[in-house]
Amino acid sequence: MEFDFRKGSGGRKLGRTFCFALLGIAALYNPLDPLNLSAITMGAAVGLLFGSVFRSFLITFIGLFNKSLKKDMGKQAVAYAVDRGMLFLFPFVIMAAVATFYLNWSMTAVFVSAGIMAVGTAAALEVAKLKGASELKNTIASGIVSYVFSFAWTLTIPIVAKAPAYLGGALKLLHSFLESGGGLP
Repeated sequence: MEFDFRKGSGGRKLGRTFCFALLGIAALYNPLDPLNLSAITMGAAVGLLFGSVFRSFLITFIGLFNKSLKKDMGKQAVAYAVDRGMLFLFPFVIMAAVATFYLNWSMTAVFVSAGIMAVGTAAALEVAKLKGASELKNTIASGIVSYVFSFAWTLTIPIVAKAPAYLGGALKLLHSFLESGGGLP
Protein backbone atom coordinates (compact mmCIF):
# COMPACT_ATOMS: atom_id res chain seq x y z
CA MET A 1 0.00 0.00 0.00
CA GLU A 2 1.49 3.35 -1.09
CA PHE A 3 1.09 6.40 1.09
CA ASP A 4 2.10 9.94 0.29
CA PHE A 5 3.45 10.92 3.70
CA ARG A 6 4.00 14.52 2.60
CA LYS A 7 0.32 15.12 1.84
CA GLY A 8 -1.10 17.40 4.51
CA SER A 9 2.19 17.59 6.41
CA GLY A 10 2.17 21.40 6.42
CA GLY A 11 -1.26 21.51 8.04
CA ARG A 12 -0.28 18.92 10.63
CA LYS A 13 2.90 20.86 11.45
CA LEU A 14 0.98 24.12 11.74
CA GLY A 15 -1.62 22.49 13.98
CA ARG A 16 1.04 20.90 16.20
CA THR A 17 2.92 24.21 16.46
CA PHE A 18 -0.26 26.09 17.35
CA CYS A 19 -1.25 23.51 19.97
CA PHE A 20 2.04 23.41 21.84
CA ALA A 21 2.57 27.19 21.65
CA LEU A 22 -0.92 27.80 23.05
CA LEU A 23 -0.40 25.21 25.80
CA GLY A 24 2.83 26.94 26.80
CA ILE A 25 1.18 30.36 26.81
CA ALA A 26 -1.75 29.04 28.84
CA ALA A 27 0.62 27.43 31.33
CA LEU A 28 2.40 30.72 32.06
CA TYR A 29 -0.66 32.98 31.77
CA ASN A 30 -1.28 35.34 34.67
CA PRO A 31 -4.86 36.69 34.83
CA LEU A 32 -3.61 39.75 36.76
CA ASP A 33 -1.16 40.63 33.97
CA PRO A 34 -2.71 39.17 30.81
CA LEU A 35 -0.53 41.04 28.30
CA ASN A 36 2.84 40.28 29.89
CA LEU A 37 5.03 39.94 26.81
CA SER A 38 7.79 38.02 28.58
CA ALA A 39 5.29 35.43 29.90
CA ILE A 40 3.69 35.04 26.47
CA THR A 41 7.05 34.69 24.72
CA MET A 42 8.48 32.35 27.34
CA GLY A 43 5.29 30.27 27.33
CA ALA A 44 5.30 29.89 23.56
CA ALA A 45 9.00 29.00 23.56
CA VAL A 46 8.60 26.43 26.35
CA GLY A 47 5.55 24.91 24.67
CA LEU A 48 7.28 24.64 21.29
CA LEU A 49 10.44 23.18 22.80
CA PHE A 50 8.46 20.68 24.83
CA GLY A 51 6.36 19.69 21.82
CA SER A 52 9.40 19.24 19.61
CA VAL A 53 11.22 17.06 22.13
CA PHE A 54 8.05 15.05 22.85
CA ARG A 55 7.50 14.41 19.14
CA SER A 56 11.13 13.34 18.65
CA PHE A 57 11.03 10.92 21.57
CA LEU A 58 7.70 9.47 20.45
CA ILE A 59 9.02 8.91 16.91
CA THR A 60 12.21 7.34 18.25
CA PHE A 61 10.53 4.97 20.70
CA ILE A 62 7.79 3.85 18.34
CA GLY A 63 10.38 3.51 15.57
CA LEU A 64 12.49 1.20 17.74
CA PHE A 65 9.62 -1.28 17.89
CA ASN A 66 8.60 -0.99 14.23
CA LYS A 67 11.68 -1.64 12.14
CA SER A 68 9.65 -3.68 9.67
CA LEU A 69 7.30 -0.74 9.10
CA LYS A 70 10.24 1.58 8.46
CA LYS A 71 11.74 -1.00 6.11
CA ASP A 72 8.50 -1.55 4.17
CA MET A 73 7.16 2.01 4.03
CA GLY A 74 10.20 4.19 4.66
CA LYS A 75 11.53 6.20 7.56
CA GLN A 76 8.73 8.75 7.33
CA ALA A 77 6.01 6.21 8.18
CA VAL A 78 6.47 6.48 11.95
CA ALA A 79 6.75 10.29 11.81
CA TYR A 80 3.55 10.36 9.76
CA ALA A 81 1.73 8.23 12.33
CA VAL A 82 2.96 10.37 15.23
CA ASP A 83 2.01 13.59 13.43
CA ARG A 84 -1.49 12.26 12.78
CA GLY A 85 -1.72 11.21 16.43
CA MET A 86 -0.73 14.74 17.49
CA LEU A 87 -4.00 15.99 15.99
CA PHE A 88 -5.78 14.46 18.99
CA LEU A 89 -4.29 17.26 21.09
CA PHE A 90 -6.74 19.82 19.65
CA PRO A 91 -9.73 19.15 21.97
CA PHE A 92 -7.49 19.36 25.03
CA VAL A 93 -5.93 22.60 23.82
CA ILE A 94 -9.38 24.09 23.31
CA MET A 95 -10.43 23.04 26.82
CA ALA A 96 -7.20 24.45 28.30
CA ALA A 97 -7.61 27.73 26.40
CA VAL A 98 -11.23 28.17 27.51
CA ALA A 99 -10.34 27.30 31.10
CA THR A 100 -7.36 29.66 31.14
CA PHE A 101 -8.47 32.67 29.11
CA TYR A 102 -12.24 32.65 29.65
CA LEU A 103 -12.75 31.03 33.06
CA ASN A 104 -9.44 32.37 34.50
CA TRP A 105 -8.39 29.01 35.89
CA SER A 106 -4.73 28.84 36.79
CA MET A 107 -4.27 25.08 37.11
CA THR A 108 -4.87 23.65 33.65
CA ALA A 109 -2.05 21.10 33.64
CA VAL A 110 -4.62 18.30 33.74
CA PHE A 111 -5.69 19.16 30.19
CA VAL A 112 -2.10 19.00 29.02
CA SER A 113 -1.47 15.67 30.75
CA ALA A 114 -4.64 14.14 29.34
CA GLY A 115 -3.85 15.50 25.89
CA ILE A 116 -0.32 14.10 25.91
CA MET A 117 -1.58 10.67 26.92
CA ALA A 118 -4.23 10.83 24.17
CA VAL A 119 -1.55 11.72 21.62
CA GLY A 120 0.50 8.67 22.61
CA THR A 121 -2.47 6.35 22.24
CA ALA A 122 -3.53 7.94 18.96
CA ALA A 123 0.01 7.60 17.56
CA ALA A 124 -0.01 3.88 18.40
CA LEU A 125 -3.39 3.53 16.67
CA GLU A 126 -2.07 5.33 13.59
CA VAL A 127 0.87 2.91 13.43
CA ALA A 128 -1.61 0.04 13.67
CA LYS A 129 -3.57 1.49 10.74
CA LEU A 130 -0.40 1.66 8.64
CA LYS A 131 0.62 -1.90 9.53
CA GLY A 132 -2.88 -3.30 9.22
CA ALA A 133 -2.64 -4.91 12.66
CA SER A 134 -2.60 -3.62 16.21
CA GLU A 135 0.33 -4.50 18.46
CA LEU A 136 0.48 -3.99 22.20
CA LYS A 137 4.16 -3.01 22.07
CA ASN A 138 3.30 0.22 20.23
CA THR A 139 0.74 1.20 22.83
CA ILE A 140 3.16 0.42 25.66
CA ALA A 141 6.04 2.33 24.03
CA SER A 142 3.92 5.38 23.30
CA GLY A 143 2.29 5.16 26.74
CA ILE A 144 5.66 5.19 28.50
CA VAL A 145 6.93 8.17 26.52
CA SER A 146 3.64 10.03 27.02
CA TYR A 147 3.62 9.30 30.75
CA VAL A 148 7.19 10.56 31.18
CA PHE A 149 6.45 13.76 29.27
CA SER A 150 3.15 14.29 31.06
CA PHE A 151 4.96 13.93 34.37
CA ALA A 152 7.77 16.24 33.20
CA TRP A 153 5.28 18.92 32.13
CA THR A 154 3.49 18.75 35.47
CA LEU A 155 6.75 19.09 37.41
CA THR A 156 8.54 21.72 35.33
CA ILE A 157 5.79 24.22 34.55
CA PRO A 158 5.54 25.58 38.14
CA ILE A 159 9.30 26.20 38.03
CA VAL A 160 9.27 27.71 34.54
CA ALA A 161 6.27 29.89 35.48
CA LYS A 162 8.55 31.90 37.76
CA ALA A 163 11.04 32.62 34.98
CA PRO A 164 9.24 35.61 33.37
CA ALA A 165 9.15 37.46 36.71
CA TYR A 166 12.84 36.75 37.30
CA LEU A 167 13.68 37.76 33.75
CA GLY A 168 11.73 41.01 34.09
CA GLY A 169 13.43 41.78 37.39
CA ALA A 170 16.87 41.04 35.97
CA LEU A 171 16.23 43.32 33.00
CA LYS A 172 15.07 46.15 35.30
CA LEU A 173 18.13 45.68 37.50
CA LEU A 174 20.44 45.72 34.48
CA HIS A 175 18.70 48.82 33.16
CA SER A 176 19.11 50.63 36.49
CA PHE A 177 22.81 49.70 36.63
CA LEU A 178 23.37 50.97 33.12
CA GLU A 179 21.51 54.24 33.76
CA SER A 180 23.18 55.04 37.07
CA GLY A 181 26.63 53.85 36.11
CA GLY A 182 26.42 50.73 38.22
CA GLY A 183 25.98 52.66 41.46
CA LEU A 184 29.63 53.74 41.53
CA PRO A 185 30.59 57.34 42.48
